[in-house]
Amino acid sequence: MALDVDGYAVLQAMAAAPEAFPDIRAEIPKAARTLVVRQLKARGLKAHHLRMVRDVIGTEAFALIADGMTDAEVKAVVARLDPHHPTLKQATPGWLRRRLAALAVGEAPLRRGELAPPETDAPAPTRALGSRPFAAVWDGVDHDAPLAKAGKKEKASGKKERKDLEKKGKKKKD
Repeated sequence: MALDVDGYAVLQAMAAAPEAFPDIRAEIPKAARTLVVRQLKARGLKAHHLRMVRDVIGTEAFALIADGMTDAEVKAVVARLDPHHPTLKQATPGWLRRRLAALAVGEAPLRRGELAPPETDAPAPTRALGSRPFAAVWDGVDHDAPLAKAGKKEKASGKKERKDLEKKGKKKKD
């Protein structure tokens, strides 16, 4: 009986010291993607296993791997996990990817005869006070306070600074 290598221990050691494997750096993401896709395509995959895979590899990595899958692979996974969904037969690839993501998040697959909840679009945002956009008009009056005359070198920008400059100007003139 031949002994075999513990693959998990080897992969963990490679991840702990990537500088020891510089020549295969480009192959690591491909291998990881291949292994996860193979797990997702496994016949024994159940919805709770899909959730566990997503939790282990992380949301972002799962989304990237799911986006890299072909439309046929995504359809096969969703059809296996949620075979009784009424819109599965006429589903678009975008819908299938959203359904795969929903199943991975924790949404339960539909049972036989169960109706799918209607997908509602987000309501359009209402405008403030029901006004049209860009409804403001100029009344021809400048409502900004005029700046006090200051020296050429310094201009006062705030109200307090303007008052201070006015007091200094009066003291110099006296």
